Amino acid sequence: MSAKEMVTAHLDARTAKIQVSDFIWNEGEEIHQVNDDFIIGYRPYPSQVTVAAKLKSGRLQSFGQLMFFPAKLEVVTDPANCNERVRNVRCHLDADWLRQIWRSMPQWESSNLSQCFDMRNFRIEQTLQRLGHEALNPGFASTLMVESLSNTIAIEIVRHFNASSDSRRVRTQEGKLSDADIARIVEYIDSCENHCPNIDEIANVCDISSAHLRRSFKRTTGRTVHDAVERIRLRKAQDLLISTDLPLKVISYRLGFANSSTFSSTFRRSSSETPSEYRRRLRA
Repeated sequence: MSAKEMVTAHLDARTAKIQVSDFIWNEGEEIHQVNDDFIIGYRPYPSQVTVAAKLKSGRLQSFGQLMFFPAKLEVVTDPANCNERVRNVRCHLDADWLRQIWRSMPQWESSNLSQCFDMRNFRIEQTLQRLGHEALNPGFASTLMVESLSNTIAIEIVRHFNASSDSRRVRTQEGKLSDADIARIVEYIDSCENHCPNIDEIANVCDISSAHLRRSFKRTTGRTVHDAVERIRLRKAQDLLISTDLPLKVISYRLGFANSSTFSSTFRRSSSETPSEYRRRLRA
């Protein structure tokens, strides 16, 4: 048995199609998928699903919230162990067009599936959220908007996988990190959704020890890694409070806080006002 897809909204452009869909499957059902297009998808909710996926042959990989499905490859999930309803915003990219842009496209194998099914790229997530909003609420020049944002997504996909194929090890000079490595660390922290990255996780991304990261980051920036994480979370919280009507509970979850009370107390300690007070003041 296969899961059902219900398309809620869609917009088409020359090289891309945007769909907002709900996937619904019952316990024991699977998804079998082969697409002519390349598909990049973002799952606004739920943050986690119970199913995992694989190529027709290969080991299972868990789905993250941002997923990339190469064209012409069959993807199969394992049977769901409970009933689930999943919202997806998907950008279908024309295969021939993307191959023309991406001359160095890798061979898609089980070994790089983890990069496909759990991408973790905040810029692509944000762009897909904008595309989903445009599909649900089309306005002036919506087709042009889709064309423009899908071009941005295609470029970001290529950059993402090219960066992943480069050597990831951070190297220090005289105990300091380069500007590029600092930017890479900040970008990774910024890309984390629904959890707060710890020092070990960030050090693993840099392929250095946690102690080395602590020392070199502090020597380079004058701040600790923890300070950087808190500053970035505060900035993201401020952006969400100003630009969205999301409840504090949802914002706290997206930023990796245990609950809205912890989020509120942390926000107040950093900015001398509660999240609700900040939102009211900036919107007055």
